Amino acid sequence: MSSDRPTLRERFRNDLRTGSLPVLLTAVPIAMAVGLGSTWYWDEFAGGFMVLMLLGVIVPSVHEAHWPQEWPWSTDVLWTIAASAVALGLFAVTYLLAGFPIDDPTHRAAIAFAVTSLGGWSLSWAIRRE
Repeated sequence: MSSDRPTLRERFRNDLRTGSLPVLLTAVPIAMAVGLGSTWYWDEFAGGFMVLMLLGVIVPSVHEAHWPQEWPWSTDVLWTIAASAVALGLFAVTYLLAGFPIDDPTHRAAIAFAVTSLGGWSLSWAIRRE
């Protein structure tokens, strides 16, 4: 192993200092609460699972790919809450609109997940494009 590469400890320490940690520590509990709550309330696994993946995986990925990592932790937390609310709203509207032509809840959830994910990535890219 070459000496100019950072050690595992240094890489872990650098990752903890970036904006990823506050976003993950905010997004995962929100995703768990909303995903499990919606699964329990509507008794549909697909919709709850897709919301869980959307808020717990896609929202932090969008932050890491398109937003500054040097923000203070409070800004990262507020961004995560706002992005999760927008993503959840878009998912719910798309899920309800997809219910008109499609009866299967799994297909509705997949369509809502795809529209929300692609819309979120596109919107974030358009806002942050310089």
